[in-house]
Amino acid sequence: MKRLPTVYHRTIPLAVALLAPGGVQLAYGQGQELPPIKVDLPPSPNFNIQQAPEKYPSGEMSIYGVRKHMNQYLDKDVQIRAYLLQIYECPAEQRKCNDDLAAKSKKEKKKELKSGKSPAQTGAAPGKGPAGGPPPGDMKGGCHPCDQPHFFMGDTATTKLDHGLLVADYPIKDWNTGKPKPLVAKAGEQYVITGTFAINSIGGFAASDGLIIHKKFQDASGAVIAEGNAVLPPDAQTINLEGKPAEMVGGARIDAEAKGGKGKK
Repeated sequence: MKRLPTVYHRTIPLAVALLAPGGVQLAYGQGQELPPIKVDLPPSPNFNIQQAPEKYPSGEMSIYGVRKHMNQYLDKDVQIRAYLLQIYECPAEQRKCNDDLAAKSKKEKKKELKSGKSPAQTGAAPGKGPAGGPPPGDMKGGCHPCDQPHFFMGDTATTKLDHGLLVADYPIKDWNTGKPKPLVAKAGEQYVITGTFAINSIGGFAASDGLIIHKKFQDASGAVIAEGNAVLPPDAQTINLEGKPAEMVGGARIDAEAKGGKGKK
C-alpha cells in the first residue's frame, strides 16, 4: 500500500530550498525593493521648565530661583523680577452685594446707636473682617466676601496663573492721605516685587510653592507703585534684604518721617 505524502514531508523540502543560496536569491527576487519612507515628525518638546535665570544681573531673583532654593529663602525678605500676570478684581455682582450689605449694616448700626442698644442687646453679630467687611467666609445676607487684594506674577508674560506667584496683602490706600488708592499696573510688563517669601499670608492666602507678603512694588525703571502692607503693623513693614541695610516702607516710613527719621522710600 502506497502512503500519501504528509504536510510534514512537503514542508521539509521547501524549507531546505529556501535555505539554499539559490533559494535565497529566488525569494528576494520575487519582490521589489521599496524606496525609503520619509517620516515628518514634529520637533521634540522642550522639557526644560526653567524660563528665567535663578538671579538676574541686576541682583533680583526670579520666581524659578526662589522656588528652587525655597529652604534658603522661606520666611525671609526677597526681591523678585517678574512679569505681572493679573490683578484680582472682585466680580461686579459680588462687590455690589457686599456694598449693599455693608450699607445696610451701617444703617442698622446707626439705628442701634439712636436707640441706645448695644449689638449684644439686639442680637447683632459684632464681628468684622478686614476693612470693616464681614469676616472671611461669612455668607451673612447671601453675600460671599470679596477676596483680599492680591495679584499674580510669572517668569514669563505668558505664564499660566496656576504656575504664577501670588502677591498678597498689598495696600489699597495712600499712606499720606489715607484715601483709597487702587493698584495701577499693566499685565504683561516686567516689575520688581519685594516682600516676605512664605507659605501663608496674614490675609488668609496659602501656597505650597510659596507666595509673597507685599512690602514694595516697583516698575522696571525703579519707580515705586505701591509700598507697605495692608495687614502688618507699621513696625513690621521694614524690608530686610540680605546684604543690604534695612529699609522702612509704608506706615513705618511715614511714622519715621513724621518723627524726623530718615526712612528711605
